Amino acid sequence: MKHLFKKIGLSATALALLTIGLNAQNLTSTPNPPGASDYTNFTATGTRESIDSVTVGSRMPYKVEAQTAPTGLTLTFEYKWLFDPSLTVQDLGGTNLTPATGTSYYSATEISVVMPASPTTVTLTSNVRNLFNGAVLCEASDVNNTIRVLPRPTISWTANTVATCGAATVTIPVTLTGFSDFEVYYTITYWANFDKSDSPSPTPSAVKYATITNSGTASFDIPSTEFSATGLYEITVTNITDRISRKSLDMSLVAAQSTDLPTGVYTVLNVPAPTAQPVQHIKNVQ
Repeated sequence: MKHLFKKIGLSATALALLTIGLNAQNLTSTPNPPGASDYTNFTATGTRESIDSVTVGSRMPYKVEAQTAPTGLTLTFEYKWLFDPSLTVQDLGGTNLTPATGTSYYSATEISVVMPASPTTVTLTSNVRNLFNGAVLCEASDVNNTIRVLPRPTISWTANTVATCGAATVTIPVTLTGFSDFEVYYTITYWANFDKSDSPSPTPSAVKYATITNSGTASFDIPSTEFSATGLYEITVTNITDRISRKSLDMSLVAAQSTDLPTGVYTVLNVPAPTAQPVQHIKNVQ
């Protein structure tokens, strides 16, 4: 009995090192419901897709091919979704599904589960069986599939104050953990007064984002257009995603926590350029 089991994976487009500009469309995440091209099969041990890599707390979908009965024969099919450690089997929207009485078999061919909150390894046992007149007729052999649950990505920096003479591109050095490509989300708060005495006090800008294509020691640029006026700017990182966390059907479940983000702010001072003045001397006696 053919049994094709699929896990979610980023499409080839999403896995490529995407080059996007600041404030352009953000990197691809898994749609809900996923499309056919978003899935891939668990494959032989030792290959790239032999295991599934997911982020702690993410909502991950899994899918099998629907079985069909031979022409003229009425059969129903049920699919095993058994997770170790135990996870609640739900539909793509997060509603709990009901298994056949006393079993781990469900009528659904596409399900989702919320992954554990701590890094671990999850085993998914899959199978399919058919029923004739309500009784189990045939059952395939169990297949064990490995899911690696990984930490959320992190970003850190050394809080710093830099000054520019007029508007200039600012490069911020950072350290990243996780799996590239990364997308860093941040806001900028601007004060016209360098002592931050503006009244009323300013509010942060809309969220902006930049792409970083390598992990470890890295940097991202904020263009000069963001620092067009003389004054003080504070950059605050609000979230970070990597290519594993973006597999989640619900990005709110993998949003960065405070421990994943830099402490402090990165300050930029746009100082006006000095203007040369004429040299003065003592007046000559008339």
